[in-house]
Amino acid sequence: MNKESLLLSIEIVFSLIAIFWIFIAFSLLYRRIRTSQLRLIEETFADIVSRYLYNDPKNPLTLAEITRTLRNVGIKSKNSNNIQFLIRLMIRTQRTLLGNNFKKLQKLYTQIPPYGVSIKKISSWSWYSKARGIREIYEMNQSQYFDEIFKYRNDKNIYVRREAQIALVVFLGWESLRFLPYLKHNITLWQQIKIVEKLYDLYPRPELKWLHRAYETEKLFGKKLLMRIIRKYELHDETGYIIDHLNHYDYEVRETAIYCIQTFAVSLNKMNYIKELYEDIPNVNQQGLLLNYIFENSEIDLDFYLQQLYSDNEDLKLSIAEILWNNGYKEKVQEFYYQQYPKRELNVG
Repeated sequence: MNKESLLLSIEIVFSLIAIFWIFIAFSLLYRRIRTSQLRLIEETFADIVSRYLYNDPKNPLTLAEITRTLRNVGIKSKNSNNIQFLIRLMIRTQRTLLGNNFKKLQKLYTQIPPYGVSIKKISSWSWYSKARGIREIYEMNQSQYFDEIFKYRNDKNIYVRREAQIALVVFLGWESLRFLPYLKHNITLWQQIKIVEKLYDLYPRPELKWLHRAYETEKLFGKKLLMRIIRKYELHDETGYIIDHLNHYDYEVRETAIYCIQTFAVSLNKMNYIKELYEDIPNVNQQGLLLNYIFENSEIDLDFYLQQLYSDNEDLKLSIAEILWNNGYKEKVQEFYYQQYPKRELNVG
């Protein structure tokens, strides 16, 4: 490599280094300016909310003033990043308020400029934008868009219909259960839990008429969801619905029923019914879980345990024998095992 080529290489390297440092300096400057801008938006919004909720009659805060103030700090239709930041602030603020302040803030959100952005996302071709728009709308409890969101409850995209179904719960509460029989797609376990938690947070007082109507659903996901609602609300008078599904033909429905019934202590009559259903459960692991529930929530029923001990269910006999042995029936266990020896000898001969 000659001298000219070496000098050219050095110049290129130094130029790249200079560009790199200029880029870093620009990034740091932009970040500082952006952070200051976002902080100003946050502080301005906090002041607006405070003044709006606790309005001074001598100096009332008008909608025109709110709109002008937000525009002055960069909340404009052409600046989508600032609008999205404000929407996050609005949602975060809404979650912290209850009662009259919640309703007042809900009314404010229908009037200030950024909210139109969320409803526009629903018309997007992108499933992500649709789901995000629906979530923003129900998080801010903007029920005036219910009809628009309702259309997406059976959307082909799982994320869009999931957000739409959660929105139904937010807007309708217990009444949303009446749509269960008409949903076309499965509701995943995660979504069931999300719906139950949302219902419990927003509508803590049960409305049993809607629950009873929903019992008519034949959808397996609907049955599981209803049992989880009964468990979450600790509806002791509704445990019959859970018990009736302990021997359901579907494995996951049985699993949910066994999981949910463990929250409750039931009457003697219901426990006797559970013991009848116990033998109809085709899965030994689920039988084992239900056996533990029966043991922990009822007195020792010698006839029931002996019936199981002498049954054909070899997998659980050791557990049943252990229960009897530890609860004062050692001789019954010994008698059972002594009876096994002649049979074995006979088989050997």
